[in-house]
Amino acid sequence: MSILIVYDSIFGNTAQVALAMAGAVPGSRAVPVRDAATIDLNGVTLLVIGSPTRGFRPTPAIQEFVDGLGDDMLAGRRASVFDTRLDLETVHPAPLRWVMEVGGYAANTLERLLAEKGCVMTGKPAGFLVSGSEGPLLAGELERARDWLRDLVAAANAD
Repeated sequence: MSILIVYDSIFGNTAQVALAMAGAVPGSRAVPVRDAATIDLNGVTLLVIGSPTRGFRPTPAIQEFVDGLGDDMLAGRRASVFDTRLDLETVHPAPLRWVMEVGGYAANTLERLLAEKGCVMTGKPAGFLVSGSEGPLLAGELERARDWLRDLVAAANAD
């Protein structure tokens, strides 16, 4: 299986997640979005896109990348998404937690955009937790990211 992980990262947390995933599954490679514009998706059996959550959305660079992918390139292609996000338990005051839950996360937006372009969404969007707006990732998140990708591959192979 050929897996392409395209990601953007501001403080390095999302990059750590993407690189951990790529190292966990043979046939995977992680590419920062700034280098992804010329990538040929032919032969890619699973496209994974990740972004930090910024203002309830993906970064502008990831948004532009997805917007630039033609429906013909994505129709029927398996895809999944992830983001990095604040751990809601660390957000105070409580009303701000509510705003964040209602506002949503980058992965939700990415899932919707890719599905609209005809992707077959594989697995549930994942959110990997950071302890503050600049991180670091919480303990265990890199292993959880590796397991998430392994589970996606297992599910795709079972189909």
